[in-house]
Amino acid sequence: MHGCGTGTMTESSKIKEINKDLNNEDSIVKDDMQIAENRKHQVHVPMQQTLEGEFVPAMPRVRTTDGHIVDWDRSVVVNQLLKETQLCEQFYGKSAITPEQARDIAKETEKRIRAMNLQFLSSPLVRELVNIVLIENGHVEWRNISTRVGTPVYDAYKIDIGTGFEAKDNANLQENAETSHKKKADKISKEQYLLLLPPKVADLHLNGDIHIHDLEYLGTRAFCQDWDLRYFFYYGLMPDGSGTKASVAGPAKNAEVAILHAVKALGSAQTNFAGGQGFYNFLTFMAPYFEGMDYPEIEQLMQMFVYEMTQMMVARGGQLVFSSVQLSPGIPKLWRDKPVVYKGRVWDGKDTPLRTYGEFEREVRLGFRALMNVMLQGDYWGKPFNFPKPEISIEPDFMQEDEEFNKANPQLPTYDELYTMSFELATRFGTPYFDNQLPAYRGAGEGISCYQCCAYQFSATADADSHFEDKLYFRDGMHFSMGAWQVVSLNCPRAAYRAEADDEALFRELRRLMDQAVEVFKVKRRWMDNIIRNGRMPFATQQPKDPATGKRGAIAVDIDSLVYTIGIIGLNEMVQHHTGMQMHESKDAFKLAVRCMTEMELYARQLSETHSMEIALARTPAETTCQRFAVSDLLHMEFSKHAEKVIKGDLESTRKQLKDTRDLPIYYTNGTHVPPGADISITDRINIEHVFFPIVDGGNILHIWMGEGHPDPSGLKDFAMKIARNTQVGYFAFTKDMTVCMNDFHVASGLLDSCSNCSSDNVEHLSRVTGYVQAVGGWNAAKKQELKDRMRYNSADML
Repeated sequence: MHGCGTGTMTESSKIKEINKDLNNEDSIVKDDMQIAENRKHQVHVPMQQTLEGEFVPAMPRVRTTDGHIVDWDRSVVVNQLLKETQLCEQFYGKSAITPEQARDIAKETEKRIRAMNLQFLSSPLVRELVNIVLIENGHVEWRNISTRVGTPVYDAYKIDIGTGFEAKDNANLQENAETSHKKKADKISKEQYLLLLPPKVADLHLNGDIHIHDLEYLGTRAFCQDWDLRYFFYYGLMPDGSGTKASVAGPAKNAEVAILHAVKALGSAQTNFAGGQGFYNFLTFMAPYFEGMDYPEIEQLMQMFVYEMTQMMVARGGQLVFSSVQLSPGIPKLWRDKPVVYKGRVWDGKDTPLRTYGEFEREVRLGFRALMNVMLQGDYWGKPFNFPKPEISIEPDFMQEDEEFNKANPQLPTYDELYTMSFELATRFGTPYFDNQLPAYRGAGEGISCYQCCAYQFSATADADSHFEDKLYFRDGMHFSMGAWQVVSLNCPRAAYRAEADDEALFRELRRLMDQAVEVFKVKRRWMDNIIRNGRMPFATQQPKDPATGKRGAIAVDIDSLVYTIGIIGLNEMVQHHTGMQMHESKDAFKLAVRCMTEMELYARQLSETHSMEIALARTPAETTCQRFAVSDLLHMEFSKHAEKVIKGDLESTRKQLKDTRDLPIYYTNGTHVPPGADISITDRINIEHVFFPIVDGGNILHIWMGEGHPDPSGLKDFAMKIARNTQVGYFAFTKDMTVCMNDFHVASGLLDSCSNCSSDNVEHLSRVTGYVQAVGGWNAAKKQELKDRMRYNSADML
């Protein structure tokens, strides 16, 4: 029963045959000696004496999964059962097997093996037989602990060649050997965690009521994190988190090392987190290292940063680090009088001269210009950089010019000029994201707030954080640590199918699903406490050497502040089924959507207080969950007739492929969005979607799909600033479609069938898949269908 091994179809068929015989009263052989007698004329069967003194057919030797062939030993089964079923107490709260029960199970297993008259025996087959006996004896919980997780050889082969298990689950994954290893590990891990979860919760995920995001990492790591660069600029870099496996670097003393430390910090963090990694207030904290540098030097450093982030295939499964940087065109007022933290010191006027971030306005402006110029140039082929995602912060502090500074520094770009550059980047490549901090609910520049990963909002304010002031001043290493533990998304359309047009029933069903998400969160935290106790999240929990005291410093991530996120999928299809109309088609449908989200937000606050965990609502971050829920409902006898009426995409094509694949061109609308293909004006789309931003406090995004090849940057900026000033939209992006010729490397606007330069049809399309720009070839069928469906807008539509 040791580990994994190689079973065969022949073995499986023999198991079925022997079980059939054993369940047939007329064919039960009650004595092992009689079995040998009946078969001695068919094949010579060696005999051996059992522990009980009987002479019975000899047991074949066992091929173990740790690479040996050994003699059969019944006590191995007994000991494995005694050892493994102890996990039942930890995960299920049920008793482990007793020695007497284990011996009985082992004897029955041995009896069945003898009856099979096998020439060889493998550990997986032994485990299968043990599990059958456990189930027949009414102990599913012991079976779940003792069973194997893995994949058939054929499925493993399909993974190796880039097809099969979740081949299109993540568009950021590359075609390489590491991806194959990740997919195999993912498959094993997902099976493991579903077996260890409470069965009712696991079934809700498998049945499509909820979706546990990054299930493969549920038992080992947190979800995403936004980092405070000051931490690394003070303590230095300890990539492994412990200092025992990798070299430890002291605090960066020059700009180039500071850039490399920033890059390596995000790369190292990917070992402890399932989702994206970002830097809040990137340029402000980096600026002191640029002091006195000429612009070409700063641009070279920004170029190095971008290329490092888009050329390191070191994240999970050999993919690029999913990274983002928040960018302000100047020093925010909140930070202008705060002491600088860099070169291993806090420059607060005590042991060091007083230096504040306000002294580095010049460096931030030049850094912003440099980063925009690097991204505007694109890579060597002229393609856009997909990472780090540039999060352009639209803040109250920069809505008016600092005329005194501008007059004294006429050679430096103004805030307006820098913002214009970001919209030039939007019109050329569509890569920037705009983080609108003007609305009151975003804090209007009074607190710490940022968007990260696939549009997750994190914030900190003086009212909510008793150490807010200490973190601003980096006292005793205190710093801002913002991230999430886990995301669980809800199948909202299914809630409507069950409610049968009853409003109160709909609210109850949504609350029930939220309750189930909380059950996942509680399991997650319990498992993570165990992981942390065993030192398995070292980067997040590191406490480096303090350069001033020589003692252990502050912990990198404030574990207790990580939030739990409930993702929303298909709000539009939910109200469409419930009312007969979509959000953009009926005021009543729209009002119901707002009411539902409000009810869920209020209930999320209640759950937060009841369970002592911060719970936030958000649109789902995943590329596949909208597809998975739609496919699950279509396959479900109870819901299929309802789902067919509201599902988006190519239903006719789906019906033809339904028996062959789950990667189908259908989907529910993400989050609180209007359907991508809704034929409405951009103004109407904004007027509907902006209402949900203050409600969905965990994260949301407004997508504007551009239809023109080269819209005017100034016009786009004016339109965007109207959105920022006059709506509740907190986060938005202008997406541009592009075609890259793989023959002559020409990059053109639009989704073209052939190269506009050389006419080759060897082309790849680029667009925004969910929260980042990526090659369309790696998208799943639903996202490709959504790409076709998207309603695109031209400059004239935005006037």
